[in-house]
Amino acid sequence: MASKSRYWQVFPIALAMVIWISHSAWAEYAEKTGVPSDTLTIKVGYFGGPYHTKKVYTLSEIEALSPVQQAYTFIDRMPSVCIDSARGLGLKDLLDDAGIDVNSVETFYFYSTDMKDSWYACLTKSYLLDTTRYYYPHLPECWDSHAGSPMPGAAYGAIPVDTIMAIEDNWQRFAVVPDFAHMSGDSRFRLVFGQEDVSSCIASRSAMWVHVIEVMLGGTPPAGVTLDQETLNLKVGSTFRLQATIEPFEATDKSVTWSSSDISVATVDDSGLVSVVGPGNAVITVSTVVGNMSASCSVNDPGEVVAPEVVETGAEADENEAQEQNLSAGGTVAGAGISLSESGRQPWRVYKMSADAVPLPVQEKKNILDVPAAVLFIFLLLYGSGRKYHQHKKEIAR
Repeated sequence: MASKSRYWQVFPIALAMVIWISHSAWAEYAEKTGVPSDTLTIKVGYFGGPYHTKKVYTLSEIEALSPVQQAYTFIDRMPSVCIDSARGLGLKDLLDDAGIDVNSVETFYFYSTDMKDSWYACLTKSYLLDTTRYYYPHLPECWDSHAGSPMPGAAYGAIPVDTIMAIEDNWQRFAVVPDFAHMSGDSRFRLVFGQEDVSSCIASRSAMWVHVIEVMLGGTPPAGVTLDQETLNLKVGSTFRLQATIEPFEATDKSVTWSSSDISVATVDDSGLVSVVGPGNAVITVSTVVGNMSASCSVNDPGEVVAPEVVETGAEADENEAQEQNLSAGGTVAGAGISLSESGRQPWRVYKMSADAVPLPVQEKKNILDVPAAVLFIFLLLYGSGRKYHQHKKEIAR
């Protein structure tokens, strides 16, 4: 009786454990069930900073970039050998098309549709791209399933393979040869890469349902950008190459984009060559790809000084209007001999002289000395001199 009593005490606990394990297994299965991605977004940034969207690819755009077809071998957790027959675009080719310098990359974060709030896999550039990886065609037939290890000859005939983002694939366990006839896009986009050796278990690191790749660059991000010119005054048909300086000097990604505010006035190419194609004013802007920092240069900024407004009334306004018509027809300003080409847009005021006006006579300056004043001056001079002489003689006589 005691044993039966203990049995009924243990049974509920055992049943609860079975239910919990089953629920956990189902939750794990459900969590790993994703949906194929329709787009693949490439973002770029630095450690601790924001990631900026570099490019968003549709399936048709990736198809247009000439995907490759390649077989891969993996060892899963059983362990057993798996063969993946895959077709996709090389990760290096994808970075190159997105305008990312592969040499500046440090780490990749692959986000999956079934785990949107965290990355499915975090792999370094050294692991994915710098390490030579292989497909081992003889590994399936040279695998000891009882010992869970490769047999002699497993590494024979190894074929180097590239890391790709697969559009479609056919993942098979216990297969001996690849099967490209039955590929499916159910795991799109899948990260697929080869083996380093014939014994490492790396199948679980091959992420699938990837919809975003965040590319973390190493080194220093740009802190600013400047141009060697702030203004340009050029004739139509002229060209000038602007020079952009990225700060600091050791910034890793110095790529920039160029734009014009009005391409009917001035255009600019990817190297900063400005071409003036029409009259008017335009602003040329250079922006860093990382951080979107910018600097600008104004092309043919008029900078006109506005003349003071002159209020005219009555006959004066009519006379000036007639004078302006005369100038526009190629005439001259009356009494001044100034042509339209010489006068430009100066604020000239033109006045008409009355017909009966008589010029004033020129006054001549006459230097005539007043005679009485001259006689008085001479008399005073002589009188003063005589008194001085008389006083001098008296002082000698004493």
